Amino acid sequence: MRKLTVMLTAAAWLTACGGPDMGNFQPGIANACQAMPPFIAKTGIGAPVAIDTLQRGYTGLRLLNPQAGKTWQHPSWDDAGHVGAFARDGAGNIYIAPTPEVSLAENPPALQNRIYRVDAQTGEMALWLELPAVAPPSPANPFGTMGLFYDCDTDSLYASSLAGSTPRQANGRIYRIRVADKTVADQMDNTDAIGVGVFNGVKHKRLYFGAARSSDVYSVALDANGDFTDDMRHEFALATLPDGNTTSVRRFEFANRQGQYVMQAKELEFGFRLPAENNPHKRVYLFTYQAGQDSWQFAAIAPE
Repeated sequence: MRKLTVMLTAAAWLTACGGPDMGNFQPGIANACQAMPPFIAKTGIGAPVAIDTLQRGYTGLRLLNPQAGKTWQHPSWDDAGHVGAFARDGAGNIYIAPTPEVSLAENPPALQNRIYRVDAQTGEMALWLELPAVAPPSPANPFGTMGLFYDCDTDSLYASSLAGSTPRQANGRIYRIRVADKTVADQMDNTDAIGVGVFNGVKHKRLYFGAARSSDVYSVALDANGDFTDDMRHEFALATLPDGNTTSVRRFEFANRQGQYVMQAKELEFGFRLPAENNPHKRVYLFTYQAGQDSWQFAAIAPE
């Protein structure tokens, strides 16, 4: 009888041994399919166009052509009050998190654990999903949805929320939402995170998140469906880097620069109070991906 030797990938080996199917994702950018909305062509703003949420002199989001100095805002784009994180899917729909910035008058706590969507074809913004929470936001902690990131491979929207947390008790969650049917497919409980981001490493797809109470960044491996596994690890802390701050990471961005994958971690001073009250720190920490170690190496700090 011939002896048959079968070589299994790490993911297949885990599945054969009863572990989760980790999928077989192409290493690299997980949101590379994100598209600009088709409705932009009808606005007459020209090119290039940026989605602007700085909210200096306006509320909500707007389109900005920095070269021509033109701006454009749909009448519905201030309906959620001040906004923070946003993400785009492969069709160009924009998902937006309402985020208190100056006062609670325009961002009532009861309406902050939500996700809004700007339709890629019409440009109109409407409530897309109300996230379940341990407890609703309150004047003591007015924050709900904080971070958003779209994963092309699994058609998933990841959202972090601080709803129900207190400065000392972590009741927040990170959700995986199936975009196709607006269903919360999985969640991590008792996790207070601000920014979230997904990157396909050489071993697994991983979700990175910035802690709300410290400068620590953690990651968790995702399975073939994009659900969370038990494989959690500490990646780095901004405070321990050269000239680093005791800030939190509010946004992750990934890029391929001449064959080198780069992570940008954008900081925010956060303390369960309105950011406009105390937010002097807004820098970008740059890291390069080391495939051999499946880790990120600190490179530099740049102004945002």
